[in-house]
Amino acid sequence: MSNTSYPKGMEKLLSGSVNATADTFKAALLPSGYAFSVSHEFLSQLGSIIGTAQPLLNKTITGGVLDADDLDFGALAPGSTIGSVVIFKDTGNTSTSPVLFFLDTVTGLPMATNGGAVTIPWDNGVKKIARINLPIYPKGAEKMWAGSINFSADDIKVALLPSSYVYDAAHEFLPDVGAVIGTAQALASRTVTGGVFDAADANFGALASGSTIGSVVLYKDTGTAATSPLIACVTDVLGLPLATNGGGLVVQWSNGAARIFSLVPA
Repeated sequence: MSNTSYPKGMEKLLSGSVNATADTFKAALLPSGYAFSVSHEFLSQLGSIIGTAQPLLNKTITGGVLDADDLDFGALAPGSTIGSVVIFKDTGNTSTSPVLFFLDTVTGLPMATNGGAVTIPWDNGVKKIARINLPIYPKGAEKMWAGSINFSADDIKVALLPSSYVYDAAHEFLPDVGAVIGTAQALASRTVTGGVFDAADANFGALASGSTIGSVVLYKDTGTAATSPLIACVTDVLGLPLATNGGGLVVQWSNGAARIFSLVPA
């Protein structure tokens, strides 16, 4: 298979219990016999690892992209075949250390150990180690990585944007998107199951005629617009673009696998 994320790990990221800036992230080498499973949640469930897990040094989170120094595992005894790398949050106990990312598309893998030193280089492309991508705003992704947005507990709202709105990766807080249409609505019945964010459809009630809705924006409402971080700009909404005509409007989220958005690749 190709590089992916563990659904249970992404649930923890969406719940704000993973802080890539402050937590100890480590990488472990998995044997070629390891079979990825979406049900795997903690390091202890993965079986034996090869060598000793190494910390990710000099981590950076820029624009939603996780990067760190290349890994040096030192000399590894001959007789094993490295098939993949797992990134996990180290709690000091393998039974409570959540696994986050499974990487088998890595330069040099699979690799047979022969007693020599093993180094693992990270991708130098846009993805680096891992990336939270569109529809998430890069600045919103940075806050997600830092554990400062809890999609289960925080006040997450949705606002309607006019068709004239132009997405900008530099947008960070609610005033950056300009005027919204109608009144923002709180998302109810939210879930983060399997790294997929979903909620009940949002009822905006009757909207005055004369506007055209082009997209919706999700944000964390802090009570002050200037400090309310943007999370995602969603255009894949049933019925958009839509001209308001004085009637009621309900925003219906996708019933597909990604729902509002997913941190697990399709």
